[in-house]
Amino acid sequence: MIVLLETVHPEALALLERADVVRLMAVPTAIDDDVPREAVRAVLTRGRGRITAQMCGLLPNLQVVGRCGAGLDNIDVVAAEAAGIVVVHAPGRTTHAVSEHGLLLMLALARQVVMLDRSVKQGEWDVREGYEGFELRGKRLGIVGLGAIGRRLAGLGAALDMSVVYWSRASRDPNLELLELDDLLSTADVIQICLALTPQTQGLVGHDQFARMKPGVLLINTSRAQIIDHRALLTALSDGTVGCYATDVWDSEPPVGDDLASVADRIVITPHVAGLTDVTFREICLGPAAATVAILVGEQPDPTCVHVRTPSKTTN
Repeated sequence: MIVLLETVHPEALALLERADVVRLMAVPTAIDDDVPREAVRAVLTRGRGRITAQMCGLLPNLQVVGRCGAGLDNIDVVAAEAAGIVVVHAPGRTTHAVSEHGLLLMLALARQVVMLDRSVKQGEWDVREGYEGFELRGKRLGIVGLGAIGRRLAGLGAALDMSVVYWSRASRDPNLELLELDDLLSTADVIQICLALTPQTQGLVGHDQFARMKPGVLLINTSRAQIIDHRALLTALSDGTVGCYATDVWDSEPPVGDDLASVADRIVITPHVAGLTDVTFREICLGPAAATVAILVGEQPDPTCVHVRTPSKTTN
């Protein structure tokens, strides 16, 4: 049996169903009680479902766990590999879609698109009186993390005639100006967070970092929510330290309580959909699904979809 904690692309589902019985769980955080544990050979998730050490321990014949997406922060990779379970995912498949979404969010903030749209639909055409957009041409774009998405956004920024600078722990680009993180934060007009989530990057941008930013800065995050200290962010938005914030992720999804109420006019938030385009959703599901099927039938999977743990490797 192949267990899905979340839905996948129809073509990926059809591929999995040719290999074994497929069951979709009622909630993405647990295996349904009526599922025979010894029958489960693979568990796949996307962004919400978590594959924990406990889950791996409850399934004696589990051979494969995987994420139909990039990143493995919702899978206990160490526990899975210690149990001899292969981990599959879809690294690099979301680069173009997430980069486009990052550009979308940057433009939405710069031109206050959400506010303008809402006002016009409410009959407030006069919102145009006194309106002034923020033109990106000539502004400094600071890229925090120069992985594939960061590089793509740097190119898009350059195409808009922005001055692009970056900070990265490991990656280098001789065609771009490398700054220390504090210098980037204090001089950029627009900041794009493009980091992988690691123990070193968790909580990287907090109160001290917000205090260094230029007043009115536009801040965009299309990476992982945990890189941002959200309590500090809400304070920085409330006091005007950060002009506006756009994101596809939040520390609790969906946001709970009145987190966003006090700063609603300063935030543009989308529901973790940056990689869910017609092209990319198919790709991020088909790759791990095909690798899962190959492993279950004793064939060699696509090596680009199989996670190989490299503890000493530094990213971004």
